[in-house]
Amino acid sequence: MRSDDNLDFNNSSPKNFLKNHVNSIIFLLLLTVIVSIITYYRILVQIELGPVYDSFVFLANALVFSGHSIGYSDLLRPPFFSFIISLLFRLGYTSANTIFVVDGILFVFGVIGMFMLLKIRFNDLESFLGGLIYATFPIVLIYLGFGFSDLASVSFSIWAIYFMILAFKKDSRFFYLAFPFFMFAFLTRYNNGLLIFPVFLYILINSDKINFKNLIIGIIASFLVLLPVLIFFYEKFGNIIYPLMSFGSTSTAVSISTETASYNPNIFYFLQMLPVYIGLQGKLIVLIVALGIVLCLILRILRIKDNKYSFEGLNLKSRNSKIKLVLFIILIIAFLVSFGKTVYMVSEVLFFALAYLFYEITRSMKIKKMDLHVLFFSWFMVFFIFSSIFVIKDDRYFLLMAPPVVYFMILGLSEISNIHKFKIKNNNVIFPVLTIILTLIILFSNATLIPTIRQANNGDLIANQQIEMASQWFVNYDPNYKNQNIYSDLSPNFSWYLNTNVKQIPVFKNNQTFIGVNNDSFTQEDSNEFNDYLVTNNADYYFCIRNGLNLTSYKPIKQFGNVIIYKRE
Repeated sequence: MRSDDNLDFNNSSPKNFLKNHVNSIIFLLLLTVIVSIITYYRILVQIELGPVYDSFVFLANALVFSGHSIGYSDLLRPPFFSFIISLLFRLGYTSANTIFVVDGILFVFGVIGMFMLLKIRFNDLESFLGGLIYATFPIVLIYLGFGFSDLASVSFSIWAIYFMILAFKKDSRFFYLAFPFFMFAFLTRYNNGLLIFPVFLYILINSDKINFKNLIIGIIASFLVLLPVLIFFYEKFGNIIYPLMSFGSTSTAVSISTETASYNPNIFYFLQMLPVYIGLQGKLIVLIVALGIVLCLILRILRIKDNKYSFEGLNLKSRNSKIKLVLFIILIIAFLVSFGKTVYMVSEVLFFALAYLFYEITRSMKIKKMDLHVLFFSWFMVFFIFSSIFVIKDDRYFLLMAPPVVYFMILGLSEISNIHKFKIKNNNVIFPVLTIILTLIILFSNATLIPTIRQANNGDLIANQQIEMASQWFVNYDPNYKNQNIYSDLSPNFSWYLNTNVKQIPVFKNNQTFIGVNNDSFTQEDSNEFNDYLVTNNADYYFCIRNGLNLTSYKPIKQFGNVIIYKRE
């Protein structure tokens, strides 16, 4: 059974609702329990490993929002993730582990939303499998409970897209939730501002169903969410949009040095890494769908008479349709030619036009749920375009693309299982059998992957231990340290452990200044740059993690592994 009618919000009786949706509730509960267990064990691993650089930044910002600032903060970061953490800080749970728990809870919340989102197009079993696949992609498990804002922002995005679709298909009052959740996603990770493209596209192709009154109320509600943030920015920076101004400002290889950390101009990087991101279960699904499509094409070719084939329902005879087709081809060429050779926004706009024209051209074919297919594909492409053109590549950028990838995986499996049927007692068992096999593979993979995450990140554990030991020693060495001018390569880490403002020193290499570099091989000229910067800024101490520096004005007074504490002579 398809899920066209399985989201009945008009039945006011809780008893009838439970009766009519018992299967959905069972599958959702099962999914929630499985994912919660996985999340629990992943968080335990991260608690043992401890936070990393960005996690400490979010923790420091949360202290600011809770009224317990340690002096250090980076308020240019999106504020919402830290704000949620600060609520627990206000309740007395002021611990680095809080960020892992919040990350895990928001992730499970997102998986529940993924199930509900898939239910709009698929049945209970298909939605269950989709939610489980999303929750167990290797790339997702690596960053789950990590204390970064990526998965939290994806969770808000999932619910925002879900509420927006319901606003068109069920009740326009869901706009009241859709736009605030879009704002939550944006304020959790600014990259989610790009969601405006798929959102506007979906509104455009469903323009005949818009309730403008509720749409405007939803937009106003989102600005009410944004308003206190803008007020906060004005108080801190004197400019309500200052933290937003740098978003996407650098997206081409021209403006970033090859020495910069994570520099990678390869525009096909995320496609090449896709098999790694989706894991064994994902590769198996792609293989099944590919084989199913090949078999389907072979059977269809054998049935074609006189080697003629027509796209049923596609009308290209009218002048208007021909113009659209020619324009579509021109835009494809323009998109392919410009991709990676100009700023990302050009490609985003071109793809937006392509997606809309594609929907207009294929509308006469009356393909079921085509508006959803276009929405999810544009959701994927808007982040794929940005992340591929942006020359700083990080594997976690794929997390923003994961939900639409899952959608098309389940769509492929669903269609293939409906075409190639194998019935037992008049029931097609292809998809249930595939679900059992894939679920077992997923559970086995998770049981082996989570321990390897602990092993692969053992360096973070050792680094945290060294930083903490160095901080504890330093507190005793200089009891007056909070009145000293301290710098570090890892300022948020040391600020957290020392409970004071430790300033960040940039990286100096080859007469250039960086935030991070690909390698730490420094010349004496580089060391002199470090030394001069510290002297100019009147640094009393420098907590260094970079080996090979020869500082003429500072002497090392203590070392804990890779952590060297320098004091001005």
